[in-house]
Amino acid sequence: MAKKFAFLLVRDFTLSPLSLFIDTLRLAGDEGDRSRRVEFDWQIVGERGLPVRASCGVELLPTKAIGNPEDFDNVVVVGGLLDTNRGLSSDKEAFLLRAAEKGVPLTALCTGSFVLARYGLLDGYSAAVSWFHIKDFRTEFPDVNAHADSLFSVDRSRATCAGGTGAADLAGYFVSQFIGQKAAEKAAKILVLDRIRNIWDVQPVGDLFPEASSRAVKRALLLMESNLQEKVSVTEIASRLNCSRRQLERLFGTELGISPMAAYLA
Repeated sequence: MAKKFAFLLVRDFTLSPLSLFIDTLRLAGDEGDRSRRVEFDWQIVGERGLPVRASCGVELLPTKAIGNPEDFDNVVVVGGLLDTNRGLSSDKEAFLLRAAEKGVPLTALCTGSFVLARYGLLDGYSAAVSWFHIKDFRTEFPDVNAHADSLFSVDRSRATCAGGTGAADLAGYFVSQFIGQKAAEKAAKILVLDRIRNIWDVQPVGDLFPEASSRAVKRALLLMESNLQEKVSVTEIASRLNCSRRQLERLFGTELGISPMAAYLA
């Protein structure tokens, strides 16, 4: 039986994570590019006849009326612009909360993590948040273990994604869990992606140190960038990366020509 995903769209949602996630499921779940819903099914859940506008101006109509969340194997909240009303309608809110109550796994794409966190659905969970929004997220939701050093996070029944092309990687993770890695790789090839990145791949670092190449240095830079106001020590950063301070200093010297502390203060 096909695994069923329900998508809840907020106002001004971002279109690319939604389409990349669905297309990864679509291409992985059938032979070739025939788009039959053999292994996966997906529905845009919402109020019938009421379109939802994306941040790019495209409007989508729901494909399924709001009903019983237990009909689905996963409920996915697709976030969008943070300077507009990023909440859900009362009916969508009730659907989401009932899904959580019944133990249906929840997923957040892009700033959908803000939506889950607002309802307390990420308290005590680890969450991957875009480096661009991590400061705002931590300020608003201190009870969530938020980080910006990975593309996506899966913590028990909660999955979160920084957004953008990372949505294809998170969908690929689900594909590999449900029907195998080869199906995920097939979808990536048809989408002209080099590969499906995994939970250990890091988000892109800023423009200040483009020469950073190793995963450890990239993760360290992201940790620094997301902790500018409340600085953490270089020793603590090294500990989070499972290496010694001396090893981290050596990597920074080799790749960037400066020490970790100098990079932190740059």
